[in-house]
Amino acid sequence: MSDAGNRVKIGKVLASSTALAALLAILLAPSAALANGVGDLYVASPGGVLEVHVATSTVVSTIPVAPSPQSVVFSPDGRTLYASSSGANVTPIDIETLDVQTSLTAPGPISSLAFPAGQVLVATMPQRRTLAFFTVHGGTVAESAQLPGPGNILAGDRREARVAVAEAGSDWLEVVDPGTETMRKATLPGEIVAMAIDRDRGGVLVATRNPDAVLLVDLTSLATTWTVTLPGQPDAVAAMASTVVVGGGTTIWKVDGKTASAFATARKQVLVLTPSDEGSVIHVAESTGIEVFDSSGILQRTLELSDERSPVAMAAVPRGSSLYLGLGAHASPSASSKATIPPSSILGTPEPPTTSTIVDTAGQIASSAPFQSAATVALGILFVCWLFIRWYDRRTVRAR
Repeated sequence: MSDAGNRVKIGKVLASSTALAALLAILLAPSAALANGVGDLYVASPGGVLEVHVATSTVVSTIPVAPSPQSVVFSPDGRTLYASSSGANVTPIDIETLDVQTSLTAPGPISSLAFPAGQVLVATMPQRRTLAFFTVHGGTVAESAQLPGPGNILAGDRREARVAVAEAGSDWLEVVDPGTETMRKATLPGEIVAMAIDRDRGGVLVATRNPDAVLLVDLTSLATTWTVTLPGQPDAVAAMASTVVVGGGTTIWKVDGKTASAFATARKQVLVLTPSDEGSVIHVAESTGIEVFDSSGILQRTLELSDERSPVAMAAVPRGSSLYLGLGAHASPSASSKATIPPSSILGTPEPPTTSTIVDTAGQIASSAPFQSAATVALGILFVCWLFIRWYDRRTVRAR
C-alpha cells in the first residue's frame, strides 16, 4: 500500500476513535445534564412569574400564569414552584423545564401558600376559614378544621415541619402540623400584620401594630420568647442567618431579640421581605422593583421592574443565592471571607437544579466525577489507537 493510502487509513482510524471517545464521554455522564434555568429568585407579578438571576439583576424568563399570581412557594427540594392566584387553583411549575403542570384545586379561593418540610403543600382559604392540605405526590387534598377567623397570613419554611397562620389585624395565630393536621392557638398582644418562620431559633416571628413590635413565639410551647418594641409601624418581617429584619415604610430595622436598630433604607415602601435560602441576603420588594441587601445592610443589587411586572410575592430557590455564591459585590473571594459563612448556610437537603450561569455549569460538569470517568475512558481509547498506529507503521516499514 502507498504512503498516501496509509495516511488515509490512519486518518480514518483516528477519526472513528475520536468519535467513539466523544460518544462515550456523553453516554457515561448522564447525570451532568444541564438544568434549564439560571434563576435563584422567582417573583409573582401581574405579567406572570418572573425568573430572576440576582447576581446579574436579570429577568431570565417570564412564566405565563393567569390570572395573575398572588403567591409563590417552592417545594422543599426546589424542583417545583407553586403559584396561586385569587381563585381556587394552584399552578405547579417544573423549575427545570419551566413547564406549567396540571393545576391543583382547593375547596375554595386561596390567598397564600406555604410548603414546610414534608410532602404537604398548605394554602389559606379565608372565605372558608380553613386551610387546604395538598399531598402533592399523592394527588389528594384535605381541609383543616375551622380557624378562629379568616386566616390570610401564612408562614412556612422548608426546614420546619410546622406552619403558622393568622388573620391580618387580629390577635390570634395557629401553629399547624400539616402531617398530622393538628392545630394549636395562641393569643398575642397587638394586631398581627406579618409573620415569618425563624428556622434557626425554632419559632415564628410576628410583627404587630398597636403596639408596634416584633415577637418571637416558640413553635412548640407557643410561649413568647422575646418582644422588641419598634420605632415605627411594621409592614413585613423576615429572618436572615445573622439577624431578624423588619420593614416599615421605607425603613428596615434589624432586631437582635433585645433592641431594634437601623439596618437599611429602601427607595420606596417595603412590600415584602424574602431572604435567600442560606440567609446571607435579603430581597426587598417595592412597587417598582426589588432591592437586595447583604447581612450588613449594604445595597448589593437593584432590579427595576415596570408596572406590568411589579412584584407581589417572592420565593427564593432552596439553595445559595447566585449573589451569595459569587460572594457579592463588596466581598472578597478569599479563603478568609469564605470562613465567615454561617453554619446555617450549609444545606441539609438535596439541592435543586443549578442556579449558576452557563459558564459555571460547564465548569461543574467538567469537574464532576461521571464526566471525569468518561474522559478517562476516552483518553484510554485514544491511547490504544495511537499504539495501534505505531504498530501499523512499523509493520509497514518491515514489509518494505
